[in-house]
Amino acid sequence: MTTLRAVFLADSQLGMYATFSGMSDDDVAAYAARGMRVRKVPPVTGHEWDAGQYIRAVAAVNALRPDVVLFGGDMIDDPNRGDQLDDFLRLSAAIDRDIPVHWAPGNHDAAPDTVVPTRESLAAYREVFGPDYYTVEVGPVRLVVLNTVVIDHPELVPDEWQAQRDFLEEVLVPGDRETIVVGHHPLFVDRPDEPDTYWNLPGERRGPLLGQIHRAGVRLVLAGHWHRNGIARDGDLEMVVSGPVGYPLGDDPSGFRIVEFAEGKRPQHRYLPLD
Repeated sequence: MTTLRAVFLADSQLGMYATFSGMSDDDVAAYAARGMRVRKVPPVTGHEWDAGQYIRAVAAVNALRPDVVLFGGDMIDDPNRGDQLDDFLRLSAAIDRDIPVHWAPGNHDAAPDTVVPTRESLAAYREVFGPDYYTVEVGPVRLVVLNTVVIDHPELVPDEWQAQRDFLEEVLVPGDRETIVVGHHPLFVDRPDEPDTYWNLPGERRGPLLGQIHRAGVRLVLAGHWHRNGIARDGDLEMVVSGPVGYPLGDDPSGFRIVEFAEGKRPQHRYLPLD
């Protein structure tokens, strides 16, 4: 029986701890009203805390020696800060060279305002990380990696969205391998017909994409972005949102997810806290 073990990382987001430091009680309460748990800590600068979390995650990867590492985006917090990107790449280089790594862009990686991508921001992402949507076969699994940043906000790059739609028409088809979809934004957090929020993909594009995913027989979609764990279902499809390597916005601790595949069985997964 052919098997595969993957580690799914998301939201190392170097610099986020400093961004959310120095908040007042009113700030913390305002975020809590929006469903986000923000810690009240003294103001700090830099990204030492986030880097420390990522160093621990890299050490865990090297100890576990998975067949592949999947990174679900938001590698850094500020796409305009070269120091964050430089340090992220430096720390990532410590991943054992025998372990392949496949990247999916997050909104903090591929959009200059961390929301809406531009032609220039996508070009800059590709120059560092390579293709922003693609498919790759790893053992018994075919990975379809999405650029959900464009799917979320295609208004400044409509041709990029059309190109990704054409790509998905070609690759999201039934096949003889287990197909796993990987991206940054969850399609949905609770249910497939939920209202549009910052945390999911817009319904007008979510619905057709879900239709393609179902027709292709996909049973697992992996995402980050939410900075906490969540598992939702749509028929035979499991939408797994994984907690962050970096700063959490819920009750789940920082961590990563192990995903295991065996031919003839459903993909299995579990979340491991860094602690």
